[in-house]
Amino acid sequence: MTHYKKFIGASCLLSCLTLFACGDSNKKDNETLVQEDEADALHVITNPPRLKANKSGEHELIVAYKKQALFDPETGEYDQLHARGYLTKPELYNSKNADGSVTDVLVGPQIRAKQGENLKVHLVNNLPVESNETCPDPVTNINQGNCFNTTNLHTHGLWVSPQGNSDNVFLTIKPNQDFHYEFQIEPNHPAGTFWYHSHVHGSTAIQVSSGMAGPLIIEGERKPIVTNGQIQQNGDFDILWKNQKTQNYDHEKIMLFQQIQYNEDCDTKLTPNADSPCLYALEDYSKLDIPTSWADENRYTSINGKMLGEIKVDQNQYHRWRMIHGGIRDTIGLTIKELPNSSAFTAEQTLAECQNYQTKAMSAQFKKLKTLPLYTVAQDGLTMGKIQKQGIEIFQPGYRFDAMLAFPSINKYCVYDAKLNLEDEINAPDSSPLLRRAPEEKLNTQLLGWVNVQATQLPVQSPFDFLKAQATTIGLAPDVIQQVSQGDLSAFISHASLMTAEVDELLKNMAKQITNFDIMFNANGSFKFGIRHADEGTLISFGDDYHAEDHTHHSFVRKLPIGQTQEWELTSNVASHPFHIHVNPFQVVKILNEAGVDVSAIGSSDKDGAGNIDSQYHGMKGVWKDTLFVKQGYKIIVRSKYEKFEGDFVLHCHILDHEDQGMMETVRICGDKFDCNSEAPAHHSMDMSANDLAAHSH
Repeated sequence: MTHYKKFIGASCLLSCLTLFACGDSNKKDNETLVQEDEADALHVITNPPRLKANKSGEHELIVAYKKQALFDPETGEYDQLHARGYLTKPELYNSKNADGSVTDVLVGPQIRAKQGENLKVHLVNNLPVESNETCPDPVTNINQGNCFNTTNLHTHGLWVSPQGNSDNVFLTIKPNQDFHYEFQIEPNHPAGTFWYHSHVHGSTAIQVSSGMAGPLIIEGERKPIVTNGQIQQNGDFDILWKNQKTQNYDHEKIMLFQQIQYNEDCDTKLTPNADSPCLYALEDYSKLDIPTSWADENRYTSINGKMLGEIKVDQNQYHRWRMIHGGIRDTIGLTIKELPNSSAFTAEQTLAECQNYQTKAMSAQFKKLKTLPLYTVAQDGLTMGKIQKQGIEIFQPGYRFDAMLAFPSINKYCVYDAKLNLEDEINAPDSSPLLRRAPEEKLNTQLLGWVNVQATQLPVQSPFDFLKAQATTIGLAPDVIQQVSQGDLSAFISHASLMTAEVDELLKNMAKQITNFDIMFNANGSFKFGIRHADEGTLISFGDDYHAEDHTHHSFVRKLPIGQTQEWELTSNVASHPFHIHVNPFQVVKILNEAGVDVSAIGSSDKDGAGNIDSQYHGMKGVWKDTLFVKQGYKIIVRSKYEKFEGDFVLHCHILDHEDQGMMETVRICGDKFDCNSEAPAHHSMDMSANDLAAHSH
């Protein structure tokens, strides 16, 4: 039995978007297909539902199979997905479908916490028990996909302990097990946009690509303290956005970009015969470990589990867009274009016109469309010292951008994923970033969604005037009001700069930490993903038996001295990779292109072989991040301070199938209470007992 997708064309695509019947009759009969009266809920992009704490003060986060319709713009059909995910409400598990799945949107709920709180999450793994075929005991090759229903929880970007029941990625929670996490949020923790996702080595890519990710927002309420014209204590950018009457963030848009890569054919186990509703799933690595599979299949990125959705905003009202790249391997070049003379367009007309500009043949007309400015205020959850005006935000997996946006006209706007230079795209085919199947035509850009602007009487104003008015309303010091009126956010940054003469002197005779991504190809066609930790160092895949210098019980552990500041050098020998490190963020010092020119400063321009300006690194000098794209042939210098939180964690490539295949290493902050030479944590401990936890916590 085989089900086939059919290309329906633009007219049926539009009628499908209003939920008229179209496509495979099996899909129309599916019990989970959304009805016409739910059309608005299906297509309007809203913030992910908030997961609130229960009476015990815990956020109950349930992992289960979700079932939901996802529109496929390629075929003009709704695909019924059966995929692993986090339930947006724990009580949904009491209303399971006949096959044990839960009907729910394909995005995790948002979790929010305040500075100084103890964030408690009760993770409940309700995925089914696995066979010995997919989860052998023991796992013979940890750098192959395995144990797809075994999970844990990683709080990406949080500055918290990596030990015990905190952000400990060495924990594993099997099916039918649960675990009580506690993340102690420091009183001075940065207020910002973070996210959570699963992180068990061997199942990370398949779970995140299924949709196991959600926003994690840390709220801040501190006002800057100014004495004699000098800032004595920095504040939180959040205070400029909170409605002082309601104490809510009224104009906040939280957007999780997901790349859910389900197989093209119906799952034979879930769809036993031709008369059964066609269900699609992601149950193995057959697609994920093919570098060009996402681009070759012309997949679309969803926003909060919605495809080509509508974003509602108020005219001339500044909105804070908290944007998170929760995908595993595709680059996003987010840009917003205004459709001329479109104020009276229907949703169908808007989508048709937005899609008109996708093809390569329309690239000249696409460039002529008016671009909405994106005023970037934070990267990776960390407020920047200066607002940067951008026409495009380049997201690599794991990136976050906070941007201020205001829509001056009541025309409709198209939100696009613009294609970049090939060397800036992750694993794009050499011939073209994307192809359309019918008709086969190169794409210039790809539609993500559209913006519907509601008319208001609000006047046009600059983002600086908006922030000045906000700062004045809440009574900030005159010096701070003057700063924000010029786009200066230095009163709200979270980390003191490490780019000072004092730090330069401190690092003068200190060896750099080296991270060099590499892939080794063998004569038999196999390959090895790994990291070299010295200029001529050994290529280490995660968990390799290691007997050279600095080994710890025959495991390589990168040891970092508690309380110290160090400089890192990031490079890549083969392909380009997003570098991500847990616990401590880093500050970008300089980014040297292949000619040795620093391209990270505002105003710099790095051009590719065709003469196109590369905006990948523009304005990153001095910016704090936790994830950074390392282009092949480039040399990136960053600095980090290990202020606290001893223990073991990891750094890795955030192309998550690369991580699962070994492009990851254990990192240890030590030297005070934590013994630098203690045994490394088990790389695939399927049962870490309470005693094990206690022994590994200090």
